[in-house]
Amino acid sequence: MPTKRDLTLPADLTIFEPTGTATTFPTPPPGRYTVVQVVRYFGCLPCQDWLVKLDALGPELESRGADAAAVGGSADYQAQWLQTERGVTMPLYVDPTHAFREAVEMVRPLGWRLVNPRGIASYLRSLFRGFRPQKITRDTVRSPGVVIVDDARRIVWSHEGQRIGDYPEHATVLAALDRLPN
Repeated sequence: MPTKRDLTLPADLTIFEPTGTATTFPTPPPGRYTVVQVVRYFGCLPCQDWLVKLDALGPELESRGADAAAVGGSADYQAQWLQTERGVTMPLYVDPTHAFREAVEMVRPLGWRLVNPRGIASYLRSLFRGFRPQKITRDTVRSPGVVIVDDARRIVWSHEGQRIGDYPEHATVLAALDRLPN
């Protein structure tokens, strides 16, 4: 199982709901997991594309004892748009201080990897699937990622992207959940 090392989310990790309400990142209920998409920002096309598909996997996640959530560095209005216009039902959280990113050690900027041809292709695929550009924010330089959090707030699986749209296949995430203890 790929993980960076033994990481645990702090109990007081403050994030924000898209409405601006401060909250702490929720601990999964006993015996459950949360699959967390770490988006660059909520207007990122490949991030939106992966997020909508993850949200649609709700029943499959549920059957594996998991729920989904997404955390992004900015664009609360874009997170609200995903909920109201795209029908996303999973929790979306804004992390303007990048406390969540720091806790899961996904803080490296993409730098020149922003122009990776595979990242550009990912962006174009999302355009062809009907996603439209949103306002670009300061968090475009962040890497995408996915972590699975257990009921002790430990990161039990992770994937940090190396370019725009570098998320694992959803089947890979489901397989990772299948390997975790129930």
